[in-house]
Amino acid sequence: MDPTDKENKDLRRSLHLLASKVERNEAILHSFFEMELRLLSCSNLAELLNLILIDFKQHFQLTAVNLILLDPENAARALLEEYTPPEPGHSLRFVTNQRLLKSLFPSPKLRIGKLSPQLKSVAFPSNPHVISSALLPLIRHDCLIGSLHLGSNDSARYSEHFDYDYIGHLASVISVCFENCINQQNLKRLSIIDMLTKVNNRRAFDQEIIRELSRASRHKTPLSCLFIDLDYFKLVNDNFGHQVGDKVLRSVGLLLKQNLRKTDFVARYGGEEFAILLPNCDAEKAIEIGNQLRNKILHMVIHNNDNEPFRVSASIGVTSCCYGSFAFDNLDAQAHALLKAADEAVYQAKEKGRNRIEYRPLPDMKPELFSNINSDLRSV
Repeated sequence: MDPTDKENKDLRRSLHLLASKVERNEAILHSFFEMELRLLSCSNLAELLNLILIDFKQHFQLTAVNLILLDPENAARALLEEYTPPEPGHSLRFVTNQRLLKSLFPSPKLRIGKLSPQLKSVAFPSNPHVISSALLPLIRHDCLIGSLHLGSNDSARYSEHFDYDYIGHLASVISVCFENCINQQNLKRLSIIDMLTKVNNRRAFDQEIIRELSRASRHKTPLSCLFIDLDYFKLVNDNFGHQVGDKVLRSVGLLLKQNLRKTDFVARYGGEEFAILLPNCDAEKAIEIGNQLRNKILHMVIHNNDNEPFRVSASIGVTSCCYGSFAFDNLDAQAHALLKAADEAVYQAKEKGRNRIEYRPLPDMKPELFSNINSDLRSV
């Protein structure tokens, strides 16, 4: 073969390999850019975690994706009460200090390649098939806030002989996304949560009752409302102080949360009064639930500052609406009627001696009554 022909052939082969490498790199960068956009579009922490722990694994064809997050004040976990990771206890772990994270990253740099058995047991505790890996430090404001572990059963997938700048950039984006999601959700949560009792506040309740009435209208299901007013609460504050009064409110709020369904909605409506929405619950069942709650509150033991026990009681008002007997074409008027009936039932319970439950039916929501109710709404 002519030397010139051989050189040309070698050159064409080199150019072809180079072009293939460029195309492969472009595909990798496009894949990472696509994932980066998806990360930045996440609006809450659960969505972000699913993207990282589930979609990453499929998108990048990985054997395992694990995550460790620093959460010293339970800020992240408080936002994930109903979230279940793909491998509970393994794919997602929370730590309250940086000890474990700093053992993974003595210096804040990517760790690429094959792991020692000890390090592998920490990074991938439930996956023995990982051969090569990339451990990404998640850093925000010069603070190590987490560690993302990408594992592969291909020994050549991650090698210390190559640069992985794009992975480092992705780690920075993920760190920002975690901070943004937690901050945004906490701000939203603060706007709808009563900070003393940790249940929803009145603003959240007023929004939720419209949503539940709309849902009841669509599905033709009943909706019940409970108003719970603690009896002689002023005496608790006067005799034991406001700190003990706050303790009572927190205890009642916790009791209500623990004894209701996930679909029920409880809020501190004001002062010592709580309001509860019971979707798909008729009057008979609502009265039964109200009595159960009244009895649990009555038997709840509180201790004052001298560690002396005392009890409180509650008066409860109940009302209910159902599709067949209620007009669903004016949700604001309907909500007003529901709240008014429950509130009147509470006063009736107090007038009859307190520590009791009273039911008050709704008025017929006939068209001619809407003008009167709307007038009441305007005057509130």
